[in-house]
Amino acid sequence: MSQTTQHLHAIKRAVVEYSLLAIGFLWIPGAVYLDAVIMDHGIPEHGFTEASQELFLFISTASFFYLAWKHPLQRGFFILVAGFFLTMLIREFDHDLDKITHGFWKYPAWLVTILSIALARRYSGTVLAPMAAATRSTAFQSIFIGLVLLLFFSRVFGTGGLWEPILYTAEYNISDTLIKGVVQEGLELLGYTTILFGTVKYLLEIRKLNNLS
Repeated sequence: MSQTTQHLHAIKRAVVEYSLLAIGFLWIPGAVYLDAVIMDHGIPEHGFTEASQELFLFISTASFFYLAWKHPLQRGFFILVAGFFLTMLIREFDHDLDKITHGFWKYPAWLVTILSIALARRYSGTVLAPMAAATRSTAFQSIFIGLVLLLFFSRVFGTGGLWEPILYTAEYNISDTLIKGVVQEGLELLGYTTILFGTVKYLLEIRKLNNLS
């Protein structure tokens, strides 16, 4: 394969990747619009927005469990990431788990955390080196960015304390609770979409590296 062909192949791959990411990002306002306008029920626990968050997180979780199964030399690190995502997935179902008893989601979340750490300790020699390699991976950077969006930016930018004075100043006759839900859940979906993009890209990256080795 000539150098020009390799360059064109790399460009085409990047165009495909970021076109798919753009489609994923465009789904976010679509899901919010379906929930808040078409269905006319705000942002419910089982609406399009929440379901998309849970589906994207489930795929990311399953992908890292798959990586842990397929790549024993990186197993400890992949177990930790998969366990972390699974704990987040359990947290997403807190509304349903709270029907058992308030705060019940914490028990399976703690169980997953303890098991993940215990398994990672069992494969302790496969944690630090893969973790360091992940910090140098452009694909894993997308996962980091998604986590920052999800765990920090969405929480701060979606807080009612920010939107109440804005809505009051603008004299909008809109529920601040609805605005808070739309903004926060929309940004959370943005975070999960970015995490999923990084996860799939990282999975393909790991597969390519192992095929070359």
